[in-house]
Amino acid sequence: MGHSYPDQERRKCRRVKQGYVLMYKMDSGAKTRALPAEAAYNGMMLDLSEDGMAFLTHQKIPLSTCITNKFILVDEVMMQQDNRFRPVEAEGKVCYHLSGQRGMYRVGLQFTRLSDDDRGFIKNMRSCREKKSEA
Repeated sequence: MGHSYPDQERRKCRRVKQGYVLMYKMDSGAKTRALPAEAAYNGMMLDLSEDGMAFLTHQKIPLSTCITNKFILVDEVMMQQDNRFRPVEAEGKVCYHLSGQRGMYRVGLQFTRLSDDDRGFIKNMRSCREKKSEA
């Protein structure tokens, strides 16, 4: 029987801290009366990897809810302006939600749909940031 510890990494891909605004919608099958599924909500991304993300929101989103989210990534390392900005649309499943301060919730999302190109961009951005922080 395995135990998990707070400082033990359980993810396949390490996440890097990010501070991007995102927009998300819940799948129409979401089981909550308080939040209409067709409405769009805003959140603040906390961290990101090619497998998932964590973000802050004012909505308590039930576990296993499917979410479609949109955000624009900016790769500060890229020198060519045309390639620095990347709009991303991804789908994911809520793995956890934690109550926070000021009525905010931290939501963990595991991606269920993300294009190979977007996954590669995120992976490259993450590895560049890791190398930069090691230097």
